[in-house]
Amino acid sequence: MICTRDRGESIQSTLRSILACHYPDFTLLVVDQSCDRRTEQAVAVFAEDPRLRYLRTHTQGLSMALNIGLAMSTSDIVVITDDDCEVPPNWITEMVAPFVRYPQVAAVFCDVIAAPHDPQAGWIPINIAAHSFLVEDLTHWQTSDGVNVGIGAGMSLRRSCAQAIGGFNPLFGSGSRFRSANDVEMTLHALAAGYQIYRTTTVGVIHYGFRTHEEGRHLTRRNLFGIGALYGQLLRRGYWITLRYYLVVFKVAVLVPALKDLAHRQPPRKLGRAFWLLRGLIEGLATAPLVRTRGFLGLS
Repeated sequence: MICTRDRGESIQSTLRSILACHYPDFTLLVVDQSCDRRTEQAVAVFAEDPRLRYLRTHTQGLSMALNIGLAMSTSDIVVITDDDCEVPPNWITEMVAPFVRYPQVAAVFCDVIAAPHDPQAGWIPINIAAHSFLVEDLTHWQTSDGVNVGIGAGMSLRRSCAQAIGGFNPLFGSGSRFRSANDVEMTLHALAAGYQIYRTTTVGVIHYGFRTHEEGRHLTRRNLFGIGALYGQLLRRGYWITLRYYLVVFKVAVLVPALKDLAHRQPPRKLGRAFWLLRGLIEGLATAPLVRTRGFLGLS
């Protein structure tokens, strides 16, 4: 599944790479929230491939698009990437395999690797783990980078598990109240519900989502705000153990960079991140959580 918005012709490389996967039987679902018809026209190039399904929706927010796609899916395993990624031919196979090996796994994440780019001009969000691992419950939460176990650009879900906890939370993700963190929000709630999460390093997707340094700073603030709000919501629900995980994020995102700058006799440049983490935490605590029931949140 791909959820897209105003991507236009550039989505074609993503579609082409998925349709080239070796997995014997799959359907590629595109959920399009675009403001114009450029993406629809770009997808139409592949219309003769019977594996392709396309849905245009006037809803807003990534989590809403994901829930619509999950509700439409007929398979219990749904493999997801972003509309600015390319996947290798074995991607679906490797993203499905852990569900067979671990019956309690609700979600699988893979590496997200940066496409070639000029690091002097900007950067591309990535998530790379040192090794594969299984997260068995909320008390054994671990991450690949100190913040996330993985990101939505390389994710697969057991649909029945997602449906049991309400799917993705419309308060989180691009275009929502809390702007981001819908992937980690889903992950932590799955663990709280008794499911497991698997992080694989056997496969990765290539991410072409280049940001200038200024765009990257805005993205980082948005992500930290969403992560702070996520932990605020979890604390409001009574998951006190997650306070420890919030403090780890604070350490990784704020304290460690500040100490590195001081060690090089430079003024700390990342202390502003603390504002966004704290603001998110406060707003998350102040906002009534959505009631999670069986189904997909936001859909009647």
